[in-house]
Amino acid sequence: MIDSRFIDLKNNFYGFFQDKLENIAKNSFILSKIDEIILLFITLTLFTSTFLESEKIGAFAIIVVLLTIIKLFTKKGTGIAMTKFDGAIFVYFVICFISTINSTLVPQSIHGFLKTVIYIFYYFCAANYFQTNQNKIRWIFMLVASLCCIEGLIAIFQNFAGVEQISTWQDSNYINPEDAIARAYGTLKPYNPNLLGGYLVAGLPYIIGSGFICLVKNNKKRFITSLAVFVICSLAVFVTGSRGAYLGLGAIVAGMIALVTVIINTDFSYAEKIKALWHRIVAAIIGGFVFILIAVPQITKRLLSIFILRGDSSTSFRMNVYHSSWQMFCDNFILGIGAGNQTFREIYGLYMLTGYDALSTYSVPLEIAVESGIFGLIAFLAFIGLFIFDAYKFITASVAKNGVADKIVVCSAILLLLGVMMHGMFDTIYFRPQVQFLFWTMIAMGSSVMIKNKLENKEV
Repeated sequence: MIDSRFIDLKNNFYGFFQDKLENIAKNSFILSKIDEIILLFITLTLFTSTFLESEKIGAFAIIVVLLTIIKLFTKKGTGIAMTKFDGAIFVYFVICFISTINSTLVPQSIHGFLKTVIYIFYYFCAANYFQTNQNKIRWIFMLVASLCCIEGLIAIFQNFAGVEQISTWQDSNYINPEDAIARAYGTLKPYNPNLLGGYLVAGLPYIIGSGFICLVKNNKKRFITSLAVFVICSLAVFVTGSRGAYLGLGAIVAGMIALVTVIINTDFSYAEKIKALWHRIVAAIIGGFVFILIAVPQITKRLLSIFILRGDSSTSFRMNVYHSSWQMFCDNFILGIGAGNQTFREIYGLYMLTGYDALSTYSVPLEIAVESGIFGLIAFLAFIGLFIFDAYKFITASVAKNGVADKIVVCSAILLLLGVMMHGMFDTIYFRPQVQFLFWTMIAMGSSVMIKNKLENKEV
């Protein structure tokens, strides 16, 4: 956690107003219930992501930000705390601002930058909320797990019903028509199987976290329910046909196996029965995925199409976009071109190969580098590295406030980072609000758990 005079000054500033407005806050129904109202709008942000258009989802997140600002000035004892990875995100935010105002297309870039403002402010506000409302984390886990389950069931139904493709999403030149996947897209707007795949990849860590928390709380019925939801959503990822989501799912499962093994060796090193049971579970998980790949050749062929490279039209298209985007980055190495896909489309036209128009670079690291330059990319990678470093130290420590439950929350955040960033290597679905809000909500919960434990350890 960052110890800073500036942060202390801000907290003293908030404290001054909190003292002045204490009586008003106590006598106001809204101000006295402000935490409950913030939770309501966090819930609405996540819930409406499944059916509202992208532009409308952010309205609820903006309300979360405004309510948090009001809370900082009125609720006694409320303050801010920052970690090193929060510092990296703040630096990234500043670099994005500098790139925006130095863009050759300032109006379009400002439009894109405002989305970054909403996401990052939402993150800091959600982290602030969960620091003092740790008991609500399980509610958010179960909410997202429920939403993903519904989307998963819809996707599986669409696959069996044989939804009509609304775009040329799969190259059928090298496979038999019966081997093509219907490519479900759920209810998320705009309808896109890659978006659904990215949403489910971001949602799976919530399901895993919810299940393991139920297990350590000895609620076996809810654990079995979470396991069933995990299976449903994993199958739904497969029927989206999103190869990036396949890789994201693989990263999550591999990360889960590694992290649970670490926790067992740290907190249950004496329990040989638990270790033996976990080894059998790991074998069952690996066996289940191998069975799916063997039993469903459509999925296997879709996955193997990654390695055809130029032989697959979708992969070939992306490779052409990567080539043009890399040239854009090289020509705008320091500050980038500015934020947003409107800016990207305007400038990409100067670099693109004829017939290969694109809305983005189809790679999150490359997109960040193109938009905000090399220093923006370094700052973002520093955020990821510092978060994983702090999280790993936390889960390998012998003590946590709520024991293993706290560690599971932090592990879930690591899994989300692994899954979303693996998917993001080959797609930019990450920048959609449906995925962004799941991403930042989880990071906020993981951050809040680590901050809360550090503060309490200091007090002790």
